[in-house]
Amino acid sequence: MTSDSKLVASSDGTKIYADSNGNSSKPALVFIHGFMLSAGVFDCLFADEKFTSEFHLIRYDLRGQGRSGQPKSAEGHVSKLYADDFAAVCDAFGSKKPYMVGWSYGCTVFADIAAHLPHDYLSGAIFICGPPYLGAVLEGIVTPDLATILPNLVSDTAPGAEHESAVSAFAGLLFTDTENVPWDIKWSWRGMGAIPPPSSFGFALVREIDAGPLIALGRKGFPLHVIGATDDGMINAQGVLAEVGKYFVKLTSFVVEKGSHAVFYQSRDVVVESITSYLFDYFSLPTVFE
Repeated sequence: MTSDSKLVASSDGTKIYADSNGNSSKPALVFIHGFMLSAGVFDCLFADEKFTSEFHLIRYDLRGQGRSGQPKSAEGHVSKLYADDFAAVCDAFGSKKPYMVGWSYGCTVFADIAAHLPHDYLSGAIFICGPPYLGAVLEGIVTPDLATILPNLVSDTAPGAEHESAVSAFAGLLFTDTENVPWDIKWSWRGMGAIPPPSSFGFALVREIDAGPLIALGRKGFPLHVIGATDDGMINAQGVLAEVGKYFVKLTSFVVEKGSHAVFYQSRDVVVESITSYLFDYFSLPTVFE
């Protein structure tokens, strides 16, 4: 399925798993996955022949998750390292001025990029069912169902039964109409979070991000496209739009009716069309943010 895979060394030596597919002569889209998962969730997009013919698709596993290295302390999860990981992956695939496509937790990496990489490093950003950064802002964005289970997801000391119950609940919130989601998808996605210790996800969740540079970019006209879903069990789409609408003056959005948190999987064609239409429209303007 993928044309190229690599283990990329980040600035601190942590190995980051990444792979790519598509037309390398086309604009690059760098996909960043959600919490307790891996880049493997994007298989359906990376197998879409029309999508891969139009873009150079790149994805990677976040540090501490999936097939990437697992720093064992909070120091291994500071904001600059998340930006360095992104830059290392882009360098490995020769990607200049890419678009970032974040899903769920992956959206927060945009704030790391804004804080630690040049202001024109990206051509634009796309959020899929995710918050712009971490911290107090999550109170108006994360659903009560997700907020309830997060403590037991990230604790190394939570009793086994409580942790497993939280993992099951987390998996259930990813999809709508779960009975029609193939068995292998449900279990492979659940298994993506099984190798790292819960504390690895805890470090990722509580890391500090300076949102100031992201807010400044938004006010200067950096282009952001937000895709949400009405039936998202984890993220309140209107909460995301209300937050980014405060400072992104060049904001577009699309909310998928009856869409799930994994909207790119369960409503793939709709999401691909939204991304493609947005990017083609934007390509009529300068492709590099000034």
